[in-house]
Amino acid sequence: MPMQRAERGVSLVETMIAILIAFIVMSSLGAVIFSAMVANKNQGTETTRMTALAQEKTEQLLRLGYSNTTTNTTLITDPGWAIGLTANSATDLTQLTDCPAAGSANMGYVDFLNYQGQPMSGACSIAVAGGFGYERRWKITNVAGVAGLKQITVVVYAPSAVRAGGATPSVSITTLKSQ
Repeated sequence: MPMQRAERGVSLVETMIAILIAFIVMSSLGAVIFSAMVANKNQGTETTRMTALAQEKTEQLLRLGYSNTTTNTTLITDPGWAIGLTANSATDLTQLTDCPAAGSANMGYVDFLNYQGQPMSGACSIAVAGGFGYERRWKITNVAGVAGLKQITVVVYAPSAVRAGGATPSVSITTLKSQ
């Protein structure tokens, strides 16, 4: 009596189904990786742009004379906006996305930029109502215990580029200005 073999090979249909499943899995994985790469590139570009905007404001403030307390370094025309390098430790560096109230410690220490990074001009309320891409805030403080030295901190926010978890991306630069 001949012995029957229980072995059987893989059919062409089974092979095609396995290849199709592998293709679908690989395509899905590729799409996720591509999406993550694009998001990472965009975040890097945005961070680079915010860093350049913070550096630009820092350099603008550093060009002022140490005792300058009147130059308006923004294009905002509201009264009381000209502060130059006036030290104000009460300035709030957190994102407000609105014009500071008249007489507040933040008045004159903020400007708004369009999506191309150009400062917006006119009255603060008009600049904000027109829509802005970046909010730039700065704080100037006298360094405690060191005469003739001021600390300048500039923070740039990109409210339109909210990241995962609802966080608004920001960049901060701090430097010193001596007499």
